[in-house]
Amino acid sequence: MKYFSNEFCELELFDHYVVVTIQENVNFTLEKATVIRDKLRKYYKSKHFILISNRKFNHTVSYDIYKQGSLSNMKGIAIVSTNCEERNKALKEQPLYGKSFTFFDSVEDAKSWAETFF
Repeated sequence: MKYFSNEFCELELFDHYVVVTIQENVNFTLEKATVIRDKLRKYYKSKHFILISNRKFNHTVSYDIYKQGSLSNMKGIAIVSTNCEERNKALKEQPLYGKSFTFFDSVEDAKSWAETFF
């Protein structure tokens, strides 16, 4: 596992999935998503992976992130939250992503789901 953090996020990079945690009250923009995408490109190269979005903090997500396309080797997104407001926001994002997109209450459940792809 490799770990990366900056002022707006934390990344835990595993063989088959990455756990992304956006910090509290961050406006997650296309510019910030590009920083994460660059890290994912360097780590996974052309290898397939799943993105697990650990939404333990409230933050906003720009829909432009989905409109600009995702990495072709990213096979799905798991949203992890027990907060109804965060899940409702993610439900609005779901139609913008054309691959597997699902919800979990725990990171461990999301990791187990991610492993089923491999």
